[in-house]
Order: sequence, then C-alpha cells, then structure tokens
Amino acid sequence: MKDLAGYVSQAVKKSHLDSLLVMDFQGPGHDYSLLGRRLADDLHAAMAADPTIKLVDRSKYIEFVSREALLISEANQPDPANWIASQIAAKSFVIGDYELSGNNVILHVKIYDCPKPRNIQNLKATFSSTAEMPSLDRRTLAATGDDALNADQKRGSALIRSRGYSIPECLHCPQPPFSATAIDRKANCTIELIAEIDETGKITEALITRGFFYGLNDQAVNGVKQWRMKPATGLDGKPAEVQQVIKITFRTYQKP
Repeated sequence: MKDLAGYVSQAVKKSHLDSLLVMDFQGPGHDYSLLGRRLADDLHAAMAADPTIKLVDRSKYIEFVSREALLISEANQPDPANWIASQIAAKSFVIGDYELSGNNVILHVKIYDCPKPRNIQNLKATFSSTAEMPSLDRRTLAATGDDALNADQKRGSALIRSRGYSIPECLHCPQPPFSATAIDRKANCTIELIAEIDETGKITEALITRGFFYGLNDQAVNGVKQWRMKPATGLDGKPAEVQQVIKITFRTYQKP
C-alpha cells in the first residue's frame, strides 16, 4: 500500500490537487464490504504520512454516505462520486474497486479532480492477501454502511412491529418533485425509506435506507412528510402508530 500511496501522491502533487478524499472501494459485483473500507482506510493512512498532501477526513465521508444511504453501485461512478465529494468540501477524490485473485488482492484506483470531474490518472496495485481479507470481503455493507445482514433485520423488524395492524392508505400522496440538479443529470432511481406514520395518518419521521444523489433524498423525505394517509388500525380497531417501508421512484422521460 505504501508504494501505491506514493504513486497517488505523485499524481496529486503533479496536478496540484487539493483536499483529496479517498472513498470506499467496491468489490466484485459492485458491492461494498469491510475489505473495501479497510483498503481505503489503509491508502488514506499511507498518504497521510506525507504532510504536503491535504486529505479530507474519511470519517466525514463515512458519516455522510451512511446517513444518506449512498453505498450503492452507482457511487463508484465519476459523476455521483463528484457530487458526494462536493457535499463534504472535497476538491478531488479517489474511487476504485478490488478483486481477490488467488492469494492476491488487485486494487484499481482512479484519481479525479473536481468539479468537472476530470480524470487525472488510473493506477493498479497488487498485494498479498492476508488471512482476514476473505472474511472481510464477505462482510458486505448495506447502503447505510451497516452490516448487510443487520440492515435486512432492521428493515424486517419495522414490518414485524406493524404486524397485526391494517396498512395505512394514501389519501393525498403526490409525487415528490425533482431537485434542479437531478433534472440536469436526468437522474432515475428508487429511494427506499422507513416512515413513522402516527395515529392521525401523518408521517412524522422518515429514515432513508437506500438513497440516491443530487438532493433527491431530501426531496423524497420532505415530500412524504406532506402526505396525508388513512391511519393504520390495531387489533382493537383504533388508529395506531406504525412503521411502513415506502419506495419513491424518480423517473425522467425523454421524447422518443
């Protein structure tokens, strides 16, 4: 990792890059895992040994993508990654992916400058795999950064807690509007959230469990909080507070 960090640092200096963010690396199948996070942490730490390289704290990145549930396959593409970088004041970034091959880990990294984004350099490095790396690779991460198994259990628990209750029905549920940036990017996505629906049919809280970029998370959350629903009823027939998984689909349609 030290040699790779040296090559990345050379590219950063040559191109006069500032505020570099190392993002989590994707694994095979475009999944995120604890191994991809460990490799990104190791590259960041190796580069931090050079005091002339200005790095963005990775904890800010992890906090943001976890809150916005952005660890999805598209996050490793230049434009979405550039948008993520802009949200935490990064002016350049590194994205990449890894693969396990025999006793080796092969890491491909791409360096970009903001705000275009502009590709600066692509690099490849091969490391000897340690005993723990295969198990870290199997520990995939959900969009929220949680262990994927725990995230599925959390999602399922929301449904279990509402079991035995009727399902809330939409009375007035308009489609949340696009953000200006999403319109410009012609974004298409489905955002998933867990909503708290109170006894009056109002959505009081909405937690993103699978998000998207360009401000569409805020549009989805703010939009559903304007919805009015027929509340769920409990076994006693009285209105009851429940949790409900809601999916909001944003689609741009182009003329044929």
